Amino acid sequence: MLRAKQIFDTGINRVRNIDSLFVHLTTQLGFNPTDVSDLLRSEIVYSLSSFDRLIHDLVKVGMVDSFKGNRTPTNAYKNFSISLNQFDAINGASVPPAEFVFEQTITSSHKHLSFQDPDKVVEALSLIWHENHKWQKIAAEMGMNQNDLKTELKNIVIRRNQIVHEGDFDLFTGNIQPILQSDANQSVEFIYNLGNTIYDLVK
Repeated sequence: MLRAKQIFDTGINRVRNIDSLFVHLTTQLGFNPTDVSDLLRSEIVYSLSSFDRLIHDLVKVGMVDSFKGNRTPTNAYKNFSISLNQFDAINGASVPPAEFVFEQTITSSHKHLSFQDPDKVVEALSLIWHENHKWQKIAAEMGMNQNDLKTELKNIVIRRNQIVHEGDFDLFTGNIQPILQSDANQSVEFIYNLGNTIYDLVK
């Protein structure tokens, strides 16, 4: 799972480089912050994408570990659905090995799914993590109330969707919604801390 964490860290570092570019443009080169505010919007989009990728990767690695007998399977893992064709491919695999075929099956099953909304994140983690009160556990590790934690994640997902699907325009006024550097930074740091906390709990 360390590789998944490293990829996540790289994604967040890319986002922080974007923020450094925003600071350079506005403080050193005199750009109006509003004119380069799309850099801040990209920080929200890319940080949440990195988090989504982290959950995908952690779940895939954890499920393969369960398949290989190195991790105690969860009930959700035991109920993971595969087709008869996939079962035959896994069962009859020798080259490549069965665990590789199983990994490809997980990738195929999950590739159209988004693990960003709190409910979807818990659903995914149930495939590898036995904890019954996942958000309560995560929140406790982060020193937060679980409802506040879930609300903050939901709000970041909502803003990400507004940026990606609506160009961040207000649907009523037609004006682009304002964004502050402090808002983008807070979202990025929250996502980074959340990703690290989940990694530490499930690794």
